[in-house]
Amino acid sequence: GRRRLNDVVVASSRNRLTALVSTDLMQSISEKLSFKPFDERAPVRIYRNAFLPHLRQSGCTYFVTFRLADSIPKSVLREWKTERWNWLKSRGIDVEAEGWREKFESLSDQDKRTFERSYAKRLFEELDKCHGDNSLKQPNVSAEVVGAIQFFDGQRFDLGDFVIMSNHVHMLMTPLGEFQLEDILHSIKSYSANRINRLLSRDGSFWMAESYDRLVRDGEELVRTQNYIRSNPAKVGLKEGDFVLQEASFEIDA
Repeated sequence: GRRRLNDVVVASSRNRLTALVSTDLMQSISEKLSFKPFDERAPVRIYRNAFLPHLRQSGCTYFVTFRLADSIPKSVLREWKTERWNWLKSRGIDVEAEGWREKFESLSDQDKRTFERSYAKRLFEELDKCHGDNSLKQPNVSAEVVGAIQFFDGQRFDLGDFVIMSNHVHMLMTPLGEFQLEDILHSIKSYSANRINRLLSRDGSFWMAESYDRLVRDGEELVRTQNYIRSNPAKVGLKEGDFVLQEASFEIDA
């Protein structure tokens, strides 16, 4: 893609990232990307994987998070599961009964937003505790993730801001044409997992299967998300060399 890194070995901050790439790449990093917010009146497709429904709308920008398989302790996952089930049960939804997903979709928009925000808040708080082996801190590992993310940039999606933390990745991305977000993420995660497992002489799951994604609603949310991505390493206390950060600019209608 037009912003693909060439021969990157390690990057730890935006200054370091741009120092390692060609002039063409640095120019395209500053190039403004188009931004299309989610339109509640336009058609949506619902992609289902594991627990949360994922909304899809053509041409829109997404905030995406995916994480290492060991990034959240099993005890915390069990606690979350119980909390989610109790929340849904209080609204007449039994997740072990047939048709519970349809009942979830029939909840009010406010209830569904509350459910999603609660999940996202807990997820991000727990990820920032840096559980697990934090293998993304290793420069050779993070370089594989950078390469996988940027490989189809400009071809299958436009890549905005992204950060590779010690045990998870946040990024802004806009799928192009008929390419679907879930297929893009599968390619990124599958390709990088295979290469990293070989690199580390290990096997088994590297990434957690389900990713978090959210359609960005408006320009204000886009800016908030960019600021969250850019400030995440400092908030957690990661040092130079422990993370990768790329910043981007978007055309936002006033």
